[in-house]
Amino acid sequence: MKQVLFYIVIAIAIVGLVLNLDAFLFSFVSMAISFAIFAGIIYLIYYFFFLTEDQRKYKRAQRKYRNQNKKR
Repeated sequence: MKQVLFYIVIAIAIVGLVLNLDAFLFSFVSMAISFAIFAGIIYLIYYFFFLTEDQRKYKRAQRKYRNQNKKR
């Protein structure tokens, strides 16, 4: 009897987890997207307001050089 009750409780828990899985995945994806947008905004603020024009040119040249070497 105890074993049957144990398996019924486990089955109910599994059903509850499966039914809440979509809400969990939605909230996780939503959080990841929000974090990516927030990080992008912080980087743009840093790039346009804290770097001088020469530093921006240097970073662009670095990216261009790195991309050219990746293709080889």
